[in-house]
Amino acid sequence: MKRIFNILLLLLAAYGASANDGVYYTSGNQLVPLKETDISVKKEILTISLQDDGFAKVDVYYEFHNPGTATKSVTMGFEADPPYNYDNKFYPSGKHPHIRNFVVEANGQTLTYKNGICEMDGSVMSDFIDVTQYKYNDEYNRLVDKSSKDMDDTGIDFAYVYYFTMDFKPGKNIVHHTYEYTMSVTVGTSYEVPYKLSPAGRWANHQIDDFTLIIRADNTAKHFVLSPETFGNTSFAVTEGRGKIRKTTYYDIPYYEFALRNGAVTLHKNDFVPNPESELHIMSADYLYTFNEDSRFGDFYDRSNTLALGQWQYNDNHKQKLPKALFKRIAKNLPFANRGHVFKDAELKKYFSSLWWYMPDESYKDDTSGFTKSDWEYVNEGK
Repeated sequence: MKRIFNILLLLLAAYGASANDGVYYTSGNQLVPLKETDISVKKEILTISLQDDGFAKVDVYYEFHNPGTATKSVTMGFEADPPYNYDNKFYPSGKHPHIRNFVVEANGQTLTYKNGICEMDGSVMSDFIDVTQYKYNDEYNRLVDKSSKDMDDTGIDFAYVYYFTMDFKPGKNIVHHTYEYTMSVTVGTSYEVPYKLSPAGRWANHQIDDFTLIIRADNTAKHFVLSPETFGNTSFAVTEGRGKIRKTTYYDIPYYEFALRNGAVTLHKNDFVPNPESELHIMSADYLYTFNEDSRFGDFYDRSNTLALGQWQYNDNHKQKLPKALFKRIAKNLPFANRGHVFKDAELKKYFSSLWWYMPDESYKDDTSGFTKSDWEYVNEGK
């Protein structure tokens, strides 16, 4: 635990020097046409699964409409921003270092894809570029023309692209797209899952006629937040497993807060026009509590990270509020509370019942077989 505490101190020091301190790997993204087309997006079901292995799994079901009377071939693809603050390197093959298991099926057939590098102008993708004509500027995470003699030339923004050609038959066409990507992290969050919805506006109808978002936590529990501005007045509902949803604020900025265990929350919206100024951004709930001195130990908890434990130990104000013996008992029992343990001990029952995310489950048995490394660190802290 001392090592974790020391690392946290370093991270907090870095946070004061840079508001962007953290590791960004990439964003999830829509499939988009690489050229203009009259194909429209009629339906999309986007499922994002939050996992304990540091990856977010994305599963997207699309229904496209070809209004013509003939089959039309369209080159389409998936673009992924390069990572930063983590071993900045350039991968000329076009394969992103933090994307795995990329698969796309069109009308029941698995398609073969290629990789490339394209220039980005804001959120708009330009043509593919010849990487042999560029050098990588690792300071700015950009590509610079090899002929440039200006050492301060920041170059151009770029993206890694997975692309393929699909034959759209007249009428409805179904595309099923899956992949996993590494969740980003900051000093104040256990994980962040950015996902760009606005590229869907590049299709002919400039919107998603029938849009459904599902956020899942399978065989785990996740406590997270996101901005309601992304979807306007549309609200979420718990559709599987155990979960809670509430509206909250952070420095007067509104957020949805979710506590979800082995289940899903769902949002549905018709005629959805994504806003490039408010993309989907899922953040672990410690975002709300990490730098709040009034938060209590256990206000947030994640099975894959001990940030809460280290943050609590770092904050002297917290130490004064909670007796050491009680702190240890709570730490030891947090992984069990996260799984729904029903406490008989009056002191523990009172404390855990005061935590918003706690959802007791009479059917839960104290099985430690699924405990993560982080879970065990909490248990051992209580010994």
